[in-house]
Amino acid sequence: MEESPTPVLDVLLHPIRWRIVQRVLGREVTTTDLRRDLPDVPTTTLYRHVAALIDAGYLTVVRERKIRGTTERTLSLDQTKVGRIDEREARAMTPDQHRQAFLMMLTRLAADFDRVLDNGDLYPRLHQLGYSQLALYMAPEDLETFRTSFEALIHPYLTESPGKDRIVLSLFSLPDS
Repeated sequence: MEESPTPVLDVLLHPIRWRIVQRVLGREVTTTDLRRDLPDVPTTTLYRHVAALIDAGYLTVVRERKIRGTTERTLSLDQTKVGRIDEREARAMTPDQHRQAFLMMLTRLAADFDRVLDNGDLYPRLHQLGYSQLALYMAPEDLETFRTSFEALIHPYLTESPGKDRIVLSLFSLPDS
């Protein structure tokens, strides 16, 4: 009997929800901020997808405040929850689902890069740009040690604070024959 789709597939592999998660990564945002950041997404659609992410536990409401008779919610995201698909979830995915997840990440990465180029932000922030591909040689236990060490290394930089620029780091590791 085939396993049912994982919550990651059900929730995060939707293009609009993926874009919402990308906008919330490492910061606290209001739904007003999301409407500004995603102007092509109709408001009702945006709210429906935010609600789905909250219901699934990916987004957390960290504050609420009353504004002119409505409630404005400030949202946060646990980056460790969306950072990587665990082995159980990965095994439950079909090759086409893996392809869809990978292509969605690449498409989002390309769109973010285009946004930097189109906004004229590239040259003033060129020192913050980097892209490369490396071949690493690791035994299975080395990979787990590497992941744990890397997560410890980046942990202090996962929270927004005054005077720090937001930089999105995308990493891929692929087995090579």
